[in-house]
Amino acid sequence: MINLSKLMSIAILTGSLGVGGTVYADTIRLSTTVADTSNWVAAANKFKELVEERSDGAHTVEVYPSGVLVGGNDRVELEMAQAGAVDIIMKSTPWLSQINGDFMVVSMPWIFPDAETAMAVMDGAVGQRLSANLKATGIEPLGWGSGSFFQLYTNPGPINTVEDIKGVKIRTPGLDLYLDSWSALGSIPVAMSFAEVFTALQAGAIDGGISPIPLIYASRFFEVSKNIAEINFSFEAIGMLGSTAALARFSAEDQDLIRKAGYDAMVYQRELAASQEAELADKMRADGVTIQTPSPEALAEFKALVAPVYDDFRAKIGEELVSEVEAEVAKLSN
Repeated sequence: MINLSKLMSIAILTGSLGVGGTVYADTIRLSTTVADTSNWVAAANKFKELVEERSDGAHTVEVYPSGVLVGGNDRVELEMAQAGAVDIIMKSTPWLSQINGDFMVVSMPWIFPDAETAMAVMDGAVGQRLSANLKATGIEPLGWGSGSFFQLYTNPGPINTVEDIKGVKIRTPGLDLYLDSWSALGSIPVAMSFAEVFTALQAGAIDGGISPIPLIYASRFFEVSKNIAEINFSFEAIGMLGSTAALARFSAEDQDLIRKAGYDAMVYQRELAASQEAELADKMRADGVTIQTPSPEALAEFKALVAPVYDDFRAKIGEELVSEVEAEVAKLSN
């Protein structure tokens, strides 16, 4: 079992002491649980570059990928940031919905037609509302990036119809929205920390999971899961998030510098994500992965089976917020 207090102590010492015990009061620690080959970490490194350049070296940024600072545990990472034991984290909207339920609206199945529309919504009034809710919990969004759409990767495959998914053990983030959706499709959903997925695929503890193409590639899931069905199930935005407790130790001027660097780093990430997806899919095909898109009729069946779950969570999230997003999507699509 991971001892949160112990991890916090280690993180605080890591951030305040150099190898020789020298104090570095202006070191900013950024943690993410995804692999260092992902565009998340590319954004983290861009943040590091911008902060160090714009502060003329007065501040340094240390990037900790693959969950090394938090024992690979997403929940621990969130709690450490809320406590001020980590300065900056990067979390997806599915995980953020665990500390503020309004974020589930971003994850609603097939609510967004494309990434550009989703990011426009996150940049608008809806995103501002979500950010304000999150800040009240001790986490301040600095900028939003594109995590892209969840696709389905499996060992049995290819997945062309709903029948192909029945009885298949699918890893999802631990959200009832996802668990209920994949149960409705006839699969066996398994909630599991992202850092555990590769080993679970190797061991056969799961048959597949849902993740965006860039994360499937960066985490090397394609090495042990050779089928991907592009179903655009659910979009995830990525937040670069500052601990309000940690930010408070900086001057107002330096806080503005950090916020601007975070925003600019996530704009960079959006551009990178958009350019990467087709390229990474081609690389996986070259490695023997089958990537296919189910027919419109098959996708319609997927959506029909999940529709009751959508309606259930519309009520749980709130009719007003879901309708606001749907209306904004309709306006942006015209």
